[in-house]
Amino acid sequence: MVAEKNGITDKPLDFYSFLLGYTYGATYVKGAGMFAPYSDPEPGFILAGKFLGIERKYQITDNKDLLIDNIKYFLSKDIPVRIAWNSAMTMKYAIESEYFPRPKEWKEPPKEAFSPHSVLFVGYDSSSFYYYETHGKDFSLRGEKGIRIDKSSAIDAISSFSRNYRLPWKYMMTVFVKDSISNDLNKIFERNGEEMIGRVMGPTATGSFAIKGLSQGVKKEGSSIFNSPKKEYFKRTIETLMEIRLDNSVYLEQEFSTNSEIQRVSELLKKSSNNYRSIITILEKEKNNKNDVISICRLLELSAEFEEEAGNIFILASNLGNES
Repeated sequence: MVAEKNGITDKPLDFYSFLLGYTYGATYVKGAGMFAPYSDPEPGFILAGKFLGIERKYQITDNKDLLIDNIKYFLSKDIPVRIAWNSAMTMKYAIESEYFPRPKEWKEPPKEAFSPHSVLFVGYDSSSFYYYETHGKDFSLRGEKGIRIDKSSAIDAISSFSRNYRLPWKYMMTVFVKDSISNDLNKIFERNGEEMIGRVMGPTATGSFAIKGLSQGVKKEGSSIFNSPKKEYFKRTIETLMEIRLDNSVYLEQEFSTNSEIQRVSELLKKSSNNYRSIITILEKEKNNKNDVISICRLLELSAEFEEEAGNIFILASNLGNES
Protein backbone atom coordinates (compact mmCIF):
# COMPACT_ATOMS: atom_id res chain seq x y z
CA MET A 1 0.00 0.00 0.00
CA VAL A 2 2.80 2.40 0.88
CA ALA A 3 4.64 1.48 -2.32
CA GLU A 4 1.51 2.20 -4.35
CA LYS A 5 1.22 5.58 -2.68
CA ASN A 6 4.76 6.26 -3.86
CA GLY A 7 4.03 5.31 -7.45
CA ILE A 8 5.18 1.66 -7.41
CA THR A 9 2.30 -0.40 -8.78
CA ASP A 10 3.88 -3.14 -10.91
CA LYS A 11 5.48 -5.41 -8.28
CA PRO A 12 4.06 -8.69 -6.91
CA LEU A 13 3.53 -9.32 -3.21
CA ASP A 14 6.50 -11.73 -3.19
CA PHE A 15 8.76 -8.82 -4.15
CA TYR A 16 7.89 -7.04 -0.90
CA SER A 17 8.24 -10.23 1.14
CA PHE A 18 11.73 -10.61 -0.36
CA LEU A 19 12.73 -7.05 0.52
CA LEU A 20 11.30 -7.28 4.04
CA GLY A 21 12.61 -10.78 4.72
CA TYR A 22 9.16 -11.26 6.25
CA THR A 23 8.43 -14.75 4.88
CA TYR A 24 12.03 -15.98 4.98
CA GLY A 25 12.10 -16.93 8.64
CA ALA A 26 10.03 -18.18 11.56
CA THR A 27 9.69 -17.65 15.31
CA TYR A 28 9.17 -20.19 18.09
CA VAL A 29 8.85 -19.48 21.82
CA LYS A 30 9.66 -22.49 23.99
CA GLY A 31 7.23 -23.07 26.81
CA ALA A 32 4.64 -20.69 25.38
CA GLY A 33 3.84 -23.05 22.51
CA MET A 34 3.89 -20.09 20.13
CA PHE A 35 5.07 -20.58 16.57
CA ALA A 36 4.85 -17.98 13.79
CA PRO A 37 5.91 -18.90 10.23
CA TYR A 38 7.26 -15.39 9.63
CA SER A 39 10.01 -13.03 10.70
CA ASP A 40 9.47 -9.77 12.58
CA PRO A 41 8.62 -7.19 9.88
CA GLU A 42 9.73 -4.20 11.98
CA PRO A 43 13.48 -4.28 11.23
CA GLY A 44 12.63 -5.33 7.67
CA PHE A 45 11.15 -1.90 6.96
CA ILE A 46 14.53 -0.21 7.43
CA LEU A 47 16.31 -2.08 4.66
CA ALA A 48 13.30 -2.63 2.39
CA GLY A 49 12.42 1.05 2.26
CA LYS A 50 15.73 1.95 0.63
CA PHE A 51 14.82 -0.18 -2.39
CA LEU A 52 11.51 1.65 -2.78
CA GLY A 53 12.97 5.14 -2.49
CA ILE A 54 11.43 5.71 0.94
CA GLU A 55 12.76 5.91 4.49
CA ARG A 56 11.05 4.53 7.57
CA LYS A 57 10.43 7.05 10.37
CA TYR A 58 9.47 5.29 13.61
CA GLN A 59 8.05 7.75 16.14
CA ILE A 60 7.41 7.07 19.81
CA THR A 61 5.80 8.98 22.66
CA ASP A 62 4.09 8.55 26.01
CA ASN A 63 1.77 11.48 25.25
CA LYS A 64 -1.58 10.40 23.80
CA ASP A 65 -2.47 13.85 22.50
CA LEU A 66 0.88 14.19 20.76
CA LEU A 67 0.33 10.84 19.03
CA ILE A 68 -3.10 11.91 17.79
CA ASP A 69 -1.78 15.26 16.58
CA ASN A 70 1.09 13.61 14.70
CA ILE A 71 -1.19 11.08 13.03
CA LYS A 72 -3.54 13.86 11.94
CA TYR A 73 -0.61 15.98 10.70
CA PHE A 74 0.76 13.30 8.38
CA LEU A 75 -2.68 12.30 7.14
CA SER A 76 -3.40 15.96 6.34
CA LYS A 77 -0.24 15.89 4.20
CA ASP A 78 -1.63 12.83 2.36
CA ILE A 79 0.98 10.55 3.97
CA PRO A 80 -0.58 7.29 5.25
CA VAL A 81 0.44 6.22 8.75
CA ARG A 82 1.33 2.62 9.57
CA ILE A 83 0.01 1.60 12.99
CA ALA A 84 1.00 -1.49 14.99
CA TRP A 85 -1.70 -2.50 17.45
CA ASN A 86 -3.52 -5.34 19.19
CA SER A 87 -6.03 -6.43 16.55
CA ALA A 88 -7.89 -8.60 19.07
CA MET A 89 -9.28 -5.28 20.33
CA THR A 90 -10.18 -3.91 16.90
CA MET A 91 -11.55 -6.86 14.91
CA LYS A 92 -15.13 -5.89 15.72
CA TYR A 93 -14.73 -2.64 13.77
CA ALA A 94 -13.69 -4.51 10.63
CA ILE A 95 -16.64 -6.86 11.08
CA GLU A 96 -19.08 -4.03 11.73
CA SER A 97 -17.87 -2.30 8.56
CA GLU A 98 -18.51 -5.59 6.67
CA TYR A 99 -14.86 -5.74 5.62
CA PHE A 100 -14.74 -9.21 7.17
CA PRO A 101 -17.83 -11.42 7.13
CA ARG A 102 -19.20 -11.98 10.61
CA PRO A 103 -18.27 -15.53 11.64
CA LYS A 104 -21.13 -17.65 12.93
CA GLU A 105 -21.52 -17.23 16.70
CA TRP A 106 -18.64 -14.73 16.73
CA LYS A 107 -17.82 -13.21 20.10
CA GLU A 108 -15.39 -10.48 21.01
CA PRO A 109 -12.07 -11.89 22.28
CA PRO A 110 -11.44 -11.72 26.05
CA LYS A 111 -9.72 -8.61 27.36
CA GLU A 112 -6.39 -10.39 27.79
CA ALA A 113 -6.32 -11.60 24.15
CA PHE A 114 -3.35 -10.34 22.12
CA SER A 115 -2.95 -10.44 18.35
CA PRO A 116 -0.16 -8.12 17.08
CA HIS A 117 -0.92 -6.67 13.68
CA SER A 118 -0.23 -3.68 11.42
CA VAL A 119 -2.77 -1.52 9.59
CA LEU A 120 -2.58 1.69 7.59
CA PHE A 121 -4.36 4.83 8.78
CA VAL A 122 -5.59 6.85 5.80
CA GLY A 123 -8.02 9.43 7.19
CA TYR A 124 -9.74 11.00 10.20
CA ASP A 125 -12.63 13.15 11.30
CA SER A 126 -13.48 14.83 14.60
CA SER A 127 -14.03 11.57 16.49
CA SER A 128 -12.56 8.74 14.40
CA PHE A 129 -9.70 7.38 12.36
CA TYR A 130 -10.14 5.41 9.14
CA TYR A 131 -7.81 2.56 8.28
CA TYR A 132 -7.06 -0.10 5.69
CA GLU A 133 -6.61 -3.71 6.71
CA THR A 134 -3.42 -5.41 5.51
CA HIS A 135 -4.87 -8.89 5.08
CA GLY A 136 -8.06 -10.23 3.60
CA LYS A 137 -9.49 -8.52 0.54
CA ASP A 138 -7.40 -5.75 -0.99
CA PHE A 139 -8.05 -2.07 -0.56
CA SER A 140 -6.68 0.38 -3.06
CA LEU A 141 -5.18 3.55 -1.67
CA ARG A 142 -7.47 5.49 -3.97
CA GLY A 143 -11.19 5.93 -3.54
CA GLU A 144 -11.74 3.85 -0.41
CA LYS A 145 -12.64 5.59 2.83
CA GLY A 146 -11.50 2.69 5.00
CA ILE A 147 -12.72 1.10 8.23
CA ARG A 148 -13.92 3.50 10.90
CA ILE A 149 -12.65 3.23 14.50
CA ASP A 150 -13.16 5.78 17.27
CA LYS A 151 -9.95 7.46 18.41
CA SER A 152 -10.14 6.18 21.99
CA SER A 153 -10.35 2.53 20.89
CA ALA A 154 -7.49 3.01 18.44
CA ILE A 155 -5.27 4.51 21.12
CA ASP A 156 -6.10 1.70 23.55
CA ALA A 157 -5.16 -0.93 20.93
CA ILE A 158 -1.84 0.81 20.23
CA SER A 159 -0.92 1.00 23.93
CA SER A 160 -1.91 -2.66 24.34
CA PHE A 161 0.65 -3.58 21.65
CA SER A 162 3.39 -1.72 23.56
CA ARG A 163 2.34 -3.19 26.87
CA ASN A 164 2.30 -6.78 25.63
CA TYR A 165 5.73 -6.41 24.02
CA ARG A 166 6.99 -4.59 27.12
CA LEU A 167 8.18 -1.66 25.04
CA PRO A 168 9.59 1.30 26.99
CA TRP A 169 7.03 3.64 25.40
CA LYS A 170 3.23 3.70 25.28
CA TYR A 171 2.54 4.73 21.70
CA MET A 172 4.26 4.48 18.33
CA MET A 173 3.55 5.17 14.68
CA THR A 174 5.46 4.78 11.43
CA VAL A 175 5.56 6.92 8.30
CA PHE A 176 7.58 6.54 5.13
CA VAL A 177 9.09 9.60 3.47
CA LYS A 178 10.86 10.09 0.14
CA ASP A 179 14.50 9.00 0.06
CA SER A 180 17.20 7.99 -2.39
CA ILE A 181 16.96 4.54 -3.99
CA SER A 182 19.40 1.70 -3.30
CA ASN A 183 19.98 -1.18 -5.72
CA ASP A 184 22.47 -3.21 -3.63
CA LEU A 185 20.63 -6.52 -3.34
CA ASN A 186 23.62 -8.09 -1.58
CA LYS A 187 22.37 -6.57 1.66
CA ILE A 188 18.97 -8.20 1.10
CA PHE A 189 20.62 -11.57 0.37
CA GLU A 190 22.65 -11.30 3.57
CA ARG A 191 19.69 -10.29 5.74
CA ASN A 192 17.40 -12.99 4.29
CA GLY A 193 20.15 -15.54 4.84
CA GLU A 194 20.42 -14.53 8.46
CA GLU A 195 16.64 -14.77 8.85
CA MET A 196 16.59 -18.27 7.38
CA ILE A 197 19.43 -19.53 9.56
CA GLY A 198 18.07 -17.76 12.64
CA ARG A 199 19.33 -17.78 16.21
CA VAL A 200 18.37 -18.75 19.75
CA MET A 201 17.79 -16.02 22.34
CA GLY A 202 16.63 -17.48 25.65
CA PRO A 203 13.27 -19.18 25.07
CA THR A 204 12.88 -17.62 21.62
CA ALA A 205 14.24 -19.31 18.50
CA THR A 206 14.09 -17.93 14.97
CA GLY A 207 14.66 -19.23 11.44
CA SER A 208 15.81 -22.84 11.13
CA PHE A 209 16.13 -23.03 14.93
CA ALA A 210 12.40 -22.19 15.17
CA ILE A 211 11.58 -25.12 12.86
CA LYS A 212 13.72 -27.37 15.07
CA GLY A 213 11.96 -25.94 18.12
CA LEU A 214 8.59 -26.73 16.57
CA SER A 215 9.76 -30.30 15.99
CA GLN A 216 10.80 -30.61 19.62
CA GLY A 217 7.44 -29.19 20.68
CA VAL A 218 5.58 -31.77 18.58
CA LYS A 219 7.75 -34.54 20.03
CA LYS A 220 6.90 -33.36 23.54
CA GLU A 221 3.17 -33.19 22.75
CA GLY A 222 3.22 -36.67 21.26
CA SER A 223 -0.05 -38.07 19.99
CA SER A 224 -2.01 -35.32 21.76
CA ILE A 225 -1.04 -33.07 18.82
CA PHE A 226 -3.76 -34.91 16.89
CA ASN A 227 -6.52 -33.84 19.25
CA SER A 228 -8.92 -31.23 17.87
CA PRO A 229 -8.75 -28.23 17.80
CA LYS A 230 -4.98 -28.51 18.33
CA LYS A 231 -4.63 -30.59 15.18
CA GLU A 232 -6.48 -28.04 13.02
CA TYR A 233 -4.38 -25.16 14.35
CA PHE A 234 -1.17 -27.10 13.71
CA LYS A 235 -2.37 -28.02 10.21
CA ARG A 236 -3.08 -24.37 9.36
CA THR A 237 0.40 -23.44 10.57
CA ILE A 238 2.02 -26.08 8.37
CA GLU A 239 -0.15 -25.05 5.41
CA THR A 240 1.12 -21.50 5.78
CA LEU A 241 4.73 -22.69 5.90
CA MET A 242 4.16 -24.81 2.80
CA GLU A 243 2.61 -21.95 0.84
CA ILE A 244 5.11 -19.23 1.69
CA ARG A 245 8.18 -21.41 1.11
CA LEU A 246 6.77 -22.41 -2.27
CA ASP A 247 5.95 -18.78 -3.11
CA ASN A 248 9.48 -17.76 -2.15
CA SER A 249 10.93 -20.55 -4.26
CA VAL A 250 8.95 -19.61 -7.36
CA TYR A 251 9.77 -15.91 -6.97
CA LEU A 252 13.51 -16.54 -6.59
CA GLU A 253 13.52 -18.99 -9.50
CA GLN A 254 11.90 -16.47 -11.82
CA GLU A 255 13.53 -13.25 -10.59
CA PHE A 256 17.11 -14.57 -10.38
CA SER A 257 17.10 -17.07 -13.24
CA THR A 258 20.77 -16.40 -14.12
CA ASN A 259 22.11 -16.56 -10.55
CA SER A 260 23.13 -20.16 -9.83
CA GLU A 261 23.44 -19.59 -6.05
CA ILE A 262 19.94 -18.17 -5.74
CA GLN A 263 18.60 -20.95 -7.96
CA ARG A 264 19.99 -23.40 -5.40
CA VAL A 265 18.16 -21.49 -2.64
CA SER A 266 14.98 -21.82 -4.68
CA GLU A 267 15.46 -25.59 -4.96
CA LEU A 268 15.99 -25.96 -1.21
CA LEU A 269 12.90 -23.93 -0.36
CA LYS A 270 10.84 -26.04 -2.77
CA LYS A 271 12.11 -29.19 -1.02
CA SER A 272 11.20 -27.67 2.32
CA SER A 273 7.72 -26.83 1.01
CA ASN A 274 7.32 -30.43 -0.14
CA ASN A 275 8.16 -31.64 3.37
CA TYR A 276 5.39 -29.47 4.79
CA ARG A 277 3.03 -30.85 2.15
CA SER A 278 3.91 -34.37 3.34
CA ILE A 279 3.09 -33.35 6.92
CA ILE A 280 -0.32 -32.11 5.78
CA THR A 281 -0.95 -35.47 4.12
CA ILE A 282 -0.22 -37.15 7.45
CA LEU A 283 -2.55 -34.78 9.29
CA GLU A 284 -5.36 -35.46 6.82
CA LYS A 285 -5.43 -39.15 7.78
CA GLU A 286 -8.58 -40.22 9.59
CA LYS A 287 -6.54 -41.70 12.43
CA ASN A 288 -3.00 -40.89 13.54
CA ASN A 289 -0.54 -42.79 15.71
CA LYS A 290 2.87 -42.46 17.36
CA ASN A 291 4.66 -43.31 14.11
CA ASP A 292 3.03 -40.25 12.55
CA VAL A 293 4.55 -38.09 15.29
CA ILE A 294 7.98 -39.51 14.46
CA SER A 295 7.44 -38.85 10.74
CA ILE A 296 6.31 -35.27 11.33
CA CYS A 297 9.31 -34.52 13.53
CA ARG A 298 11.70 -36.03 10.99
CA LEU A 299 10.19 -33.91 8.18
CA LEU A 300 10.43 -30.74 10.29
CA GLU A 301 14.06 -31.46 11.16
CA LEU A 302 14.83 -32.05 7.47
CA SER A 303 13.18 -28.77 6.50
CA ALA A 304 15.21 -27.00 9.17
CA GLU A 305 18.36 -28.37 7.54
CA PHE A 306 17.22 -27.28 4.07
CA GLU A 307 16.40 -23.77 5.30
CA GLU A 308 19.67 -23.42 7.19
CA GLU A 309 21.54 -24.44 4.03
CA ALA A 310 19.49 -21.95 2.01
CA GLY A 311 20.43 -19.22 4.48
CA ASN A 312 24.12 -20.02 4.17
CA ILE A 313 23.89 -19.86 0.38
CA PHE A 314 22.13 -16.48 0.59
CA ILE A 315 25.02 -15.16 2.67
CA LEU A 316 27.57 -16.68 0.30
CA ALA A 317 25.80 -15.03 -2.63
CA SER A 318 25.96 -11.65 -0.87
CA ASN A 319 29.73 -12.05 -0.32
CA LEU A 320 30.29 -13.04 -3.95
CA GLY A 321 28.36 -9.99 -5.02
CA ASN A 322 30.48 -7.72 -2.82
CA GLU A 323 33.68 -9.20 -4.23
CA SER A 324 32.54 -8.53 -7.78
